[in-house]
Amino acid sequence: MPNVIAVGNVKSDGTIYNTTPGVSISTMGVYSENMYKVELPCGLVLHDDYIIQLTQELVDDGDQDHYFTSIGYLFRTKKGFQVGIIKGDNGQFIKGSWSFTILDL
Repeated sequence: MPNVIAVGNVKSDGTIYNTTPGVSISTMGVYSENMYKVELPCGLVLHDDYIIQLTQELVDDGDQDHYFTSIGYLFRTKKGFQVGIIKGDNGQFIKGSWSFTILDL
């Protein structure tokens, strides 16, 4: 049976709505501009093959025209992972509010 290790809600600017204690979010030192780094406290996960589930709010450009987007992660380690939201089919990373759940078996 899977165990929930951590959960969180993140604003588009990288600040946290709420999250499991010890988890932090940064926009510095990421693979590409407009990405996020999730940093996990030491000992939260025991290996780097934990399960990451990501969801995001719809991204609005200001005139109620929602973009087609996808969300994914890179560089999963025991210390954390990076998250990117990609706009449409052009491969551009954009900012947006999102949520995560980390599970382990």
